[in-house]
Amino acid sequence: MRTSLIIASTLALSLGAASAQTATTTAAPAQVTLSDVPAGHWAKDAVDRIVQCGLIQGYPDGTYRGNQNLTRYEAALIFYRALQTGALSNCGLSQQDMTAVANGMQEVSTELAAIASRVTDLEKLTADQQARIDALEAKIEGMGAGAASTDTAAMTARIDALEAAIRNIPAGPQGPAGPAGPAGPVGPQGPAGPAGTSASGTVTTTPTTPATGTVVIGDTAPATSMAQRDLYVGINGGVKGAGTGSECRSVDGKNTAVGYCFSGGAVIGKSNVIGPVGVRVAGDYQPGYNAISGDVSATYDISTGSNLTPYVGAGLGLTSSQKRTDVTKNESDVYVNAILGADYRITDSISAYIEGNGKYYLSNNGFGTGLANNGAEKGGFSLGAKAGVKFFF
Repeated sequence: MRTSLIIASTLALSLGAASAQTATTTAAPAQVTLSDVPAGHWAKDAVDRIVQCGLIQGYPDGTYRGNQNLTRYEAALIFYRALQTGALSNCGLSQQDMTAVANGMQEVSTELAAIASRVTDLEKLTADQQARIDALEAKIEGMGAGAASTDTAAMTARIDALEAAIRNIPAGPQGPAGPAGPAGPVGPQGPAGPAGTSASGTVTTTPTTPATGTVVIGDTAPATSMAQRDLYVGINGGVKGAGTGSECRSVDGKNTAVGYCFSGGAVIGKSNVIGPVGVRVAGDYQPGYNAISGDVSATYDISTGSNLTPYVGAGLGLTSSQKRTDVTKNESDVYVNAILGADYRITDSISAYIEGNGKYYLSNNGFGTGLANNGAEKGGFSLGAKAGVKFFF
């Protein structure tokens, strides 16, 4: 019995695609072609065999829909057709196999009857639900066309009436004035009016009085100075006095001894290290006597509120030049440096400058001091001047 039940159940699962057909007692058509079971499909032979036996006809559109789930409706229809049409006799089954299948189906006939009853109940329930849905939709449509629109119109009318009442509420009496606020700031001075003409035809200028009470005639513009950058480098050319015995040679081609020497140099510094106090390092080269000088100085800028900035400074330096007693060697002389100069800002990053310097040498061992040849043990003052360009950053 168990075997026959299994055979019947297997047939039911294999024939699920026949659910779209009507439950008739006629045999299946001699030839049925299913469009969605292509050649080479792994179940092609089994499907063709079932078609050959006349157990399925496929869906009305000629499809088998082999991946579609089997419903209880479909199972009931399959068992019914298998029991009523005698289609299994066309599949080459032996009488013993037919008996086993018939017995198996007989065993599940009670279950099929219960399923059919449930199907009937489900169909009735579905019909009842559909009727309720149709009634609900009709009620909704009736509400939209009648009561709902009426309620909406009434609410709109009430809102309009309320707005009109609010607009018509009379204003109440004015309250007492509050305390006066503080006076606002004085606005900018307006432009000067056109010059008038006196009876004599002379053009007169009307003075304007700013908020400070100062009488100003015509337009005035405050003096402005360029933005001050304080880190700089510069180059310069200079000249230094040369005493007796330290003269340089002229450049006029005559090689004449002259009482001055030319030099070129560079400077790097910062104008405002502590307020107006700055610091700088300067170096000069004098071709005469192969003299090289370098010094470190503190500077002090004197602000004038314009592009011209005078400055003073002081520091220490060292000059290396040909030794007086042996020109094949160099000798060094230490000096105290004093500076007096002025910068003129051309732009915010370029200025021209000129300065004079006085150097007091503590010794006179080399010709580069520019002092008279009065002995290495003696020092003295040496004056010079230079001019150049500074680049500010």
